[in-house]
Amino acid sequence: MIDTTRTHFPSLALLAMLTLFLGLNSPLQAGGLSKRERREAEKAFLEQNALRPEIITTRSGLQYEILQKGTRVDTPRYRQKITLHYEGSFVDGTVFQTTRKQSKPLSIRLENVVPGWMEGIKLMSPGDKYRFYIPSKLGYGPFQNKDIPGHSVLVFEIELFAINGK
Repeated sequence: MIDTTRTHFPSLALLAMLTLFLGLNSPLQAGGLSKRERREAEKAFLEQNALRPEIITTRSGLQYEILQKGTRVDTPRYRQKITLHYEGSFVDGTVFQTTRKQSKPLSIRLENVVPGWMEGIKLMSPGDKYRFYIPSKLGYGPFQNKDIPGHSVLVFEIELFAINGK
C-alpha cells in the first residue's frame, strides 16, 4: 500500500521550486504576478512534478498518483452519479475546498466537474484514492474562479466511494 501521509513534495528540489514559485497558487500573492509569470510557474511546477517516479502523466497533461487501490474494477462514465470525498488545494498546500468536514460524502454527476476531474475520476474505481495535479487548461484556465487565481495548478485528493449508488 502507498503511504498517504507523504507531502506533495518529497524532494528538496521540488521544495525549492515551490518556494520560488509560491505566488503561482497563493491566493494572496497571485495578484502580484503577471499572467506570463503565472503560466511559466505553472509549466515549471508540472515539469518538475512529472519527474517524480510515482507520478503518472496522461496525454492531456493531467498528473496523478495512486494513493490507495480498492478491490473493484468498474469505473464511472459520463453522466453517472458518483459519491466521493475530496480535498482541493494549491501546490503550496493551502486548502481551498474540502468535503471531509461534512457528515457524509458528496454525490454529484460526472458531467458537472472541470475537465481534469472528469478525466481523472474516469480512471478510478470505488475504493480508490488518488491525488490529481490538474493543469489550468483542465481546470479554470487563465480565469479566476472565486478564490482560485488563473493559471493555477489544482491539487485534488479524491476518494471514490460509489458509482450510481453501487
